[in-house]
Amino acid sequence: MKRMHGDRLQELLADEALGGLDATGNSELEAMLRESPGAERDALLRTAALTQLAFLHADRSAQQAMPARLRARLLGMAGIQGSPTRPR
Repeated sequence: MKRMHGDRLQELLADEALGGLDATGNSELEAMLRESPGAERDALLRTAALTQLAFLHADRSAQQAMPARLRARLLGMAGIQGSPTRPR
């Protein structure tokens, strides 16, 4: 059963990194993270952001907007504040 819990946690973390969690999924993820504080949440979010940048670099026509929540989190981690439409 523990393996299924781990698989579900990884699925939810991946969905969060890709901007695909709804309120129910987010609640489930938060509950699982309380039980598994060592989960690689930030690593998956960073990987998603870097992957998006790599795709953009390879094909500018593939540009997709970064989810606002992920963008805010990354900027917060970097200690940057500013307008979401104008880079500093």
